[in-house]
Amino acid sequence: MKDRSRMMKLKSITGILSAGFIITLLSGCGAASQKTQQQTNNGPVSEIYVKTATVQKEEIYDSISFSGRLEGNKDVMIMPQIPGKIEEILVGVNDRVLKNDLLVRMNADSLEQVEAQYEAARKSYERFGSLYADKQIAAQVYDQSKAGYESARAAYSQVLGNTELTAPFQGTIVGKYFDENELYSPGRRGILRLAQIEKLKLPITVVAKDYIKLSDGMEARITVEAFSDQIFTGVLRDLSPGADPVTGLFSANIIMDNPDNRLPVGIFATGGVIFQASEDALVIPRTALSADNVVFTLESGRAKRRVVQTGILLADKVEITEGLNEGDTIISEGTMGLEDGMAVKAIGR
Repeated sequence: MKDRSRMMKLKSITGILSAGFIITLLSGCGAASQKTQQQTNNGPVSEIYVKTATVQKEEIYDSISFSGRLEGNKDVMIMPQIPGKIEEILVGVNDRVLKNDLLVRMNADSLEQVEAQYEAARKSYERFGSLYADKQIAAQVYDQSKAGYESARAAYSQVLGNTELTAPFQGTIVGKYFDENELYSPGRRGILRLAQIEKLKLPITVVAKDYIKLSDGMEARITVEAFSDQIFTGVLRDLSPGADPVTGLFSANIIMDNPDNRLPVGIFATGGVIFQASEDALVIPRTALSADNVVFTLESGRAKRRVVQTGILLADKVEITEGLNEGDTIISEGTMGLEDGMAVKAIGR
């Protein structure tokens, strides 16, 4: 019994000592941890790695994008309004023609019949006109003769205009889609395509939110798929004052010169109408601009906080109107969490 009691006391003492050792150990670890944290807080601050850029002067502009296919400044299909046989095509592709030049001659069988009716009506009208002047016929008879003549003249003019097809303006034949002796009927593509290619036109449509930014005469810059390394210039014209009732879009044209007629009609083009621009502007990458119009410059290895004023804002760059100078080194990447005076190290641009 005494031995058992001695052993129980020994276990109790051992347990107390063990518990005290654990408490002492934990207290020591906490103190060491606190010391380590304190050393970190009081130790040297590590440099933050950033990328930089230089404030440069360049042109910056914002534009409304468009795309489409180029057309002649004037561009029409040559075709009759009534069906008939194509007797003769007097021009070919690339031929230059003058206004009123004869281009296509259709079958004249119907023309001869209508011309005979017109001549008969004209002579009758002249005869009745003389009789009416001498008061030998009633006004009603004369009026009927006049109406018949005017109807025959209109019919003859229509058939004549659809028999001898002439050029409505000076231009170039840019397409030929039928051959002689073929039958033509309305609704099909024209026999020829005539265009003025010294100047080209690009029809565009504009949504309402962009329409309010535009006005006739604004500059447009155009790239063409076959000349992707060259930028062509044009002018916004014919901006409609009203939206299409079906689509809600506003129509306009981009008019551009075609030096040496190098650009063919029908080719695909893209571009933009410039609605605001600034030449010789101070420009930085958009990534350098933080919230509240803050930019950090790099000065003697430390970040310097600058509040700036901005002008034109684009997706990739921004115009600075106040707060920076040309040649300043700014931090373009790595600004998150950055504060004024922090040590930084540039690792690239």
